[in-house]
Amino acid sequence: MFNKVKRGRGMKPQLRTIKEEDLNKFLEKDGLLFTSKDLAKMLGVTEGALRKQRSKNRSIFKFSKLGGRIYYPADVIMETIHNNLQQGNLR
Repeated sequence: MFNKVKRGRGMKPQLRTIKEEDLNKFLEKDGLLFTSKDLAKMLGVTEGALRKQRSKNRSIFKFSKLGGRIYYPADVIMETIHNNLQQGNLR
C-alpha cells in the first residue's frame, strides 16, 4: 500500500578527509578550540547558561557543532571579548 522509506540503518554518513598539510595549517592558525565546559569555566558561568544562549540565538560567541559537541574557536572568543569591552566609570 505505502512505500516504506528506509531511515537510520540504511543511511551512511559521508566522511571527507583533509590533507595533512591543510590540517597543519589549521592547527597553526586556528587550532585552539574550547568546549562549552572550558568556556563556561573561563567566563564563570554554567554550561547551561551557554546552552540556553545558543538555543535562543542570543550567544555573542560564534561556535561550531561537530559530531554532536559544541566548540568555540579561541581566537574568535578573544576577539569577541575585546570588541565588547566597556569603559568603567570613575566616581
